[in-house]
Amino acid sequence: MIKQVKLKNVRNLGEYNVAFFPGINILLGKNGAGKTSVLEAIYFISFTKSFKAQRDIDMLKQGKDHFQICVEWENESVKQAQGNFLKPNEKRFIMDGETMTRFSDVIGIFPLVFQSPEDFRITAGGSSERRSYFDRFISQISKNYLQDLIQYRKLIKNRNAHLKERNALKRYTYTDQLEAYDIQLSPLMFRIVQARKVYNELFNRHLEMIYSSVFNGAVTANIRYSPSIYADSEPDFRIRHLERTQQNIEQEIALRRTLWGPNYDKYVFYRNDTPLIHYASQGEHKIWMTILKLAEGEIISEGSGREPVFLFDDLFAELDVSNSRRIIERVLKKKQALITTTDLNDLRRHGLDTANGDIHIIEMEKQKK
Repeated sequence: MIKQVKLKNVRNLGEYNVAFFPGINILLGKNGAGKTSVLEAIYFISFTKSFKAQRDIDMLKQGKDHFQICVEWENESVKQAQGNFLKPNEKRFIMDGETMTRFSDVIGIFPLVFQSPEDFRITAGGSSERRSYFDRFISQISKNYLQDLIQYRKLIKNRNAHLKERNALKRYTYTDQLEAYDIQLSPLMFRIVQARKVYNELFNRHLEMIYSSVFNGAVTANIRYSPSIYADSEPDFRIRHLERTQQNIEQEIALRRTLWGPNYDKYVFYRNDTPLIHYASQGEHKIWMTILKLAEGEIISEGSGREPVFLFDDLFAELDVSNSRRIIERVLKKKQALITTTDLNDLRRHGLDTANGDIHIIEMEKQKK
């Protein structure tokens, strides 16, 4: 659990300290008060980057040359976590006084489930948004997956550079260099696909249970995962992969990019056997995403024995009252959840009893520039 967050020069926050408690913590304030910035800072400490900014410098308070984030945790292997950024592009993470030499070692230290309005892109956007979502999630709980993904992306970048060289030379044949890349890529791709398949099955199991309890069995939900290349064994996968690339090498060189692999896998979300993207309202997208996040938490708890901290940015936007009451019942059972809002009355309409002793209201004033 999170005990305290100390921020310096993050977004519009100069110096800001806030303590958190077990149970539900409500960050209450007007737009511009910095509620989302607090959640963004916690996310940064856990994933080494922002969930909304393309560049770290975009999190920096205007006119400053550095920002610092300090988070104190309880009942975790690391008690004190610090993230520092210095212009133009230097950042460092320190865990219990030890500087982390690799950012990838930071990911997964603190179990975290995060939801924001931007997550609408995951359910309503293209396949790349869903791939990125599942990659972030699996990387948080599987170091092997994260390392395979990092190595895969490096090799694909190098392979694509070679394809561009072949294109510039107008030579459309398979080379020894391409074969060397593909031999290295095949086992990585196989492991990535296998891991995605396993976690997809886990998500479907938990989605079924949560949807059944929320909608009394009247609504079903599932995720269908379709890899661009698949085989049950690594040797068969390697054969299929090499055949595919060699047969289509002219097309790859012409387009100057690799056309097969995990970066072309597809995830489709279904509600009552109909693709969510085809018909769902904004409210239905929000319900689907919220239940998906609850499933995330169940999978993390089941696999690690550690319940994650839940961060909900503007949870009740686009969420209808009748369905949100059932979801709130589940959120109230979490060890710790941080929820932002601009209106306590909105929380009460959705069934959150703000007089409950396990609900802590933290008021944030709008920051002066």
